Amino acid sequence: MVSPPTDRELIDVLRAQEPGLRIAGISRRPYRYATSAPLEELSVALEDGSDLGLIFKDLSRERLLGDALAVKPRDLHEPERELETYRLILDRAGVGPRFFAAVSTAEPLRRWLLIEKVRGVELWQIGEFEIWEHVASWLGEFHARFEGEVEGLRTLKVPLIEHTAGWYRDCRDRAKRSLLASGDPRAPQLTESLDHYEEVVAALARMPRTLVHGELYPSNVMIVESESPVRVCPVDWEMSALGPGLIDLAALVGGWEEPERERLVKAYARGVEAGGAAPSPSLSADLASCRLHLALQWIGWSSEWTPPAEHAHDWVDEALDLVEELGLS
Repeated sequence: MVSPPTDRELIDVLRAQEPGLRIAGISRRPYRYATSAPLEELSVALEDGSDLGLIFKDLSRERLLGDALAVKPRDLHEPERELETYRLILDRAGVGPRFFAAVSTAEPLRRWLLIEKVRGVELWQIGEFEIWEHVASWLGEFHARFEGEVEGLRTLKVPLIEHTAGWYRDCRDRAKRSLLASGDPRAPQLTESLDHYEEVVAALARMPRTLVHGELYPSNVMIVESESPVRVCPVDWEMSALGPGLIDLAALVGGWEEPERERLVKAYARGVEAGGAAPSPSLSADLASCRLHLALQWIGWSSEWTPPAEHAHDWVDEALDLVEELGLS
């Protein structure tokens, strides 16, 4: 049984990794946005009278919440991925919430992450479309920044997922198995279309690699509108990877109709150019391939799990639209 840390353990971790912090005390409460891993909101009182807002995340597999164990294949659960992405990549690059501490020990079993509590709101709560365009532009610049650093990132030994041709085929095969077992009347049509999926695999495999979040859905992007420029803070880097940047854009544009999606694509392209890279000449088709990959990924993961109503999405319907758009049907 893996127990949550005591107040003293958290204070000791912070003092060890942030020696300049003069801590007077700590208070904590469950964080309302927890989905897969236990999250706590910490208020760290400092001796100068100020306080520090932090998020504590327990990444131990034994502490995963609810249906989280059934959502993704077991071999994808790698706590070190998110811990080291924050510590060795994001912290150095000044991206995302400020990193404070990471703990990874086998005895006792600890997989802890302490990061800044971003004082903002999730992107899905924001109605101003200009903010969404700002996020898309930020994302393009972020991907351009890391496009030339892939080999350097590999030398850091962070266990990033590698989006290879084999990865895409595995996602397709999982989706096929899930469709066969689903009883969905649309399943045979989609399964037959996937006989031509090797064309999509080839397209995905030849796209330029960069650092990708892997699940850049609007619920994983915190926005701080009080800062100028508006601060964009992606959180939950459990699926961080080396792959096509458009995988993240595909997650971001999901749910928007074509006119809004096109505006986001153009904003992303502007960000790529601002970051010193060239947008793909076949950006729209490449994005459709990435959107189809995400749809199949979720279909393959959902055979033993049903999302809550507020997060439900008809991935089969989306996949069917995309196979038609890509000429696979």
